[in-house]
Amino acid sequence: MLGASFQIGRSALAAYQAALAVSGQNIANLANPDYARQTGRLSALSGGPVLGGVAPGGGVRLGDLRRHVDEAVEARLRLANGQLSANLLISSALGQTEAIYNELTDQDVSTQLSDLLAGFSQLQAAPNEVSQRNLLVASADGLISSFRRQRSGVQQQVMDLNRQAKAAVDRASRITEEIARLNVDIVAAESDGVTVSGALRDRRDALLRELSGYMDVRVREQENGSINVYVGSEPLVQFNRSRGLIVETQLQDGLELARVRFADDRGLVNVSQGSLAGILRARDRYMVEQIQRLDQLAHGLIYEVNRVHSCGVGLVGYDSLQSRYAVQDAFAPLNSAAAGLPFPLENGTLLVKVRDGNSGQVVTRQIEIDLDGLGGDDTTLATLAADLDAVPGIRARVLADNRLQIDAEGGREFWFAEDSSGALAALGVASFFTGTNAADIDIDPNIRADVRRIATSASGSLLDGGIAGLMAGLASPDRTSVLLNNQSIQNFHASSMERLAVQAAAARGDAESADAIHQALLAQRESISGVNLDEEAVNLAQYERAYQGAARYISVLDNLTMELLALVR
Repeated sequence: MLGASFQIGRSALAAYQAALAVSGQNIANLANPDYARQTGRLSALSGGPVLGGVAPGGGVRLGDLRRHVDEAVEARLRLANGQLSANLLISSALGQTEAIYNELTDQDVSTQLSDLLAGFSQLQAAPNEVSQRNLLVASADGLISSFRRQRSGVQQQVMDLNRQAKAAVDRASRITEEIARLNVDIVAAESDGVTVSGALRDRRDALLRELSGYMDVRVREQENGSINVYVGSEPLVQFNRSRGLIVETQLQDGLELARVRFADDRGLVNVSQGSLAGILRARDRYMVEQIQRLDQLAHGLIYEVNRVHSCGVGLVGYDSLQSRYAVQDAFAPLNSAAAGLPFPLENGTLLVKVRDGNSGQVVTRQIEIDLDGLGGDDTTLATLAADLDAVPGIRARVLADNRLQIDAEGGREFWFAEDSSGALAALGVASFFTGTNAADIDIDPNIRADVRRIATSASGSLLDGGIAGLMAGLASPDRTSVLLNNQSIQNFHASSMERLAVQAAAARGDAESADAIHQALLAQRESISGVNLDEEAVNLAQYERAYQGAARYISVLDNLTMELLALVR
């Protein structure tokens, strides 16, 4: 009988000592954000001797150790973590782009565009002033520098995002490998069906939350305690096997873009949340768009200025000209894809003016640019060269690299006027700008060599500023361009900046909303899994009193045993 009673006391000491250890573990991890609070359930042991006609039982035990984790909350927290990571990254990237553009300062493109067009207006008023021409070139150089700086800055952002993607993929791949190893350890530790490996599970849950910061993952726990992890509909971790992740770089429209793939079969990983999704979205949607719009603005500016500039003459004419843009096929219609010119042109005419340097006499000839697609005799570079070669006083030919060469004869000079076809601008003949986008835009070498060649006059008079006035008129909202979505040059740039501002503001708003949701879910998780020090203090006091009671109970039993032994003696 006494032996059974001692067993009751011994079980009580063991149970409350274990309960104290559980509370101690909780308190020890009070500041550990990855820890999930544990509690054990006290249950009475059945059996034992019949004493005085009753069977009180065999004591108590601490069993069913439980981690306080709500899997639904954990899943929502992982989703919110991915949304927050993606939105923060996009907001940061767009903020950096706004800083690159540096709008609302004296060095922004808006101001420099205005300065350039104002420079044409000032040149209209004083077309024979060389100093005014030098100022115009300086304004154009400032704008060119800003175009190149901004494009280079956004392109550097693309490269930085590629590097971030590589670092994120490397870390995510290491996480999946560790999760696979933890699966094995957890299954082995819990193979007896009783043990709950809280520390291993805490570590795995923390890794899952970290992984959700990189990509959207779904988790399915198996009966043996292991988990399978999916990204999209594709498995990423299955028990002890991780498929791994890698980055492959592809060239697209001149940009190197990193793509995320599975390491085992090189399949494309489709991510919709997490920092990887934010990287890909910021890069492919926003940064690439900014480069395209910068290029489109520069493309439209080059064409619209050149279309006017090519139809006039400066203080001196040309004795030799070479087109800046080569065709792919000298015998293909100039407006065809086979010709491959970077700018549009259409059916029309242009005038060639040749002035004799001695007599001052000007000969004018009209050149037909037949691009109506009828009759099979559309103008090609070869036929255009032949038509120009027939103009008295000049020679024209197609060079080996499929560019047009025009030379004056015998002390003459020439220029062009009234080009309704846009052929001169499309070929880059008598242009102000060269290049096709924000990366290669520049001032024509003929103008750099002699600013007197900046076209200001259509008639050839030194005091005629009509062409400069037409270029200044590009500042008007009514001077729209098909290359700029039927907007004017300045309106197109203003709409680009407004679009960026709206995108950046929306991204900041999305990040703030995602952060609020994330914080709410963290608080909810903390209320479930976090350690409450007041609650643990109450538990400690209760377990301490119970332990002291069990010790007192054994002490009483010991005294009774001593008295019983004394009676026997």
